Amino acid sequence: MRGELTAILMLSLAVSCGSYRAASRKPAITDSACILLAPITTHGNKIKRLDARTLRAIETHNTSWDLLCHKTPSL
Repeated sequence: MRGELTAILMLSLAVSCGSYRAASRKPAITDSACILLAPITTHGNKIKRLDARTLRAIETHNTSWDLLCHKTPSL
């Protein structure tokens, strides 16, 4: 187990220093939060079974997603 961990760490060090050309390029930064944290939706009559705190939490999450992902908030 310890040998495998050492091998993985050494491999990651070797790959990170692999090429001067690759290191000289600017890294591409991709914001995936809007994809990973999509709005919460409910289907059917599930919304009737949720309590008020859960509904507020869902609404807060969805409004925050709208604001951060440059969407217009739905009223």
